[in-house]
Amino acid sequence: MRARSIVSLSVLALILPLVALHNHIHNLLEIGRTYSTFRSYLRKNEHVLFRYPASEKRVDDIALSEPVPKIIHQIFLSSGRPNSTLSKYTPAIESCKELHPGWDTKIWTDEQGEEFMAKHYPEIHPLYCGYRQNIQRANILRYALLHHFGGVYLDLDVTCRVALDTPLAQDSTVPTLTHLPWLTPGAYPAGVNNAFILARPQHPFLAELLDRVPSRDLSWGMPYVENMLSTGCMFFSNVWMSFVLSSRGRDAPKEDRVYVLADEHGAMEPQMLRGKIVTPLFEHGGASSWHGWDAAAIVLIGKHYGYFTIALGLLMTMVAVGIWKLFRQRKRNQHRRRGSWRSFTGAIRRLGSEKQHDAGHEEVGLMKDG
Repeated sequence: MRARSIVSLSVLALILPLVALHNHIHNLLEIGRTYSTFRSYLRKNEHVLFRYPASEKRVDDIALSEPVPKIIHQIFLSSGRPNSTLSKYTPAIESCKELHPGWDTKIWTDEQGEEFMAKHYPEIHPLYCGYRQNIQRANILRYALLHHFGGVYLDLDVTCRVALDTPLAQDSTVPTLTHLPWLTPGAYPAGVNNAFILARPQHPFLAELLDRVPSRDLSWGMPYVENMLSTGCMFFSNVWMSFVLSSRGRDAPKEDRVYVLADEHGAMEPQMLRGKIVTPLFEHGGASSWHGWDAAAIVLIGKHYGYFTIALGLLMTMVAVGIWKLFRQRKRNQHRRRGSWRSFTGAIRRLGSEKQHDAGHEEVGLMKDG
């Protein structure tokens, strides 16, 4: 009976955390799917890669009849902190303005962003205001702005090197990059990056991103992880993977398709906005102004993941061995206690039988004497 109770409690102790953390577990499973399928998906669906500059003519008809709206959206959320200054980004901002004359350039601030979300996305507005980090608000705001207005989103530390509406090759079926319905760089080691997004208004992928925002508002205990999984690049990549694998992505009309930026050979890495880097289109400052101590720790683990994996394996082995030894010791102690109890009860029984035997002898003696 006691053993059955212990087993029941153990099963309950395993099930309760799984039930309580089922959303977190689902999130982690999505990450696993993204990491395991992203590269293989692109190998099987090379048409999703848009090569720039193009080395050969695309034969498929993928261009929109009209380019995306000529708007560059950028976001500067400071929560009123006086040490947050926009001036350090001026050279990057001006570079994009100079290369895109006739375009609207809009820098969205705290007040403007909150007003926009309250007016156009009231169902997400409470979440937007409740986020603990500005970067979470900046992520949601960029998705909402592109969904509502369309155009181009650029991080503030991105310097433009080429105009996005520059005509492509004469024989190209795509007149300019802005004639694509959706374009973004890849991310390392898997997924897509949200530092540069080109999109038509009302793109269904953006609608899906915004629909999933409430269910991803989870606490993870680490600011970097919380941002990445609730609104940032990992969330962005997980929804992208889900979108392209679904019927919405597979059978999408050309205006609903998504493309990943690659070089003329089909490699994503030269176009990635990862750290301080110069790509064919941009120069990325790699500011990462929102990164904290946990981001540094995760980057360190990423650089030396092999050693950390070995260390984690050793630690888990030591814990398992420790639990096994503790279990064995408890069993031995139980056997000893049972043995001691048996010895004690046996001694009591023997003592009782001896007394009975002696009493019997005394009774026989008395009868003889009588």
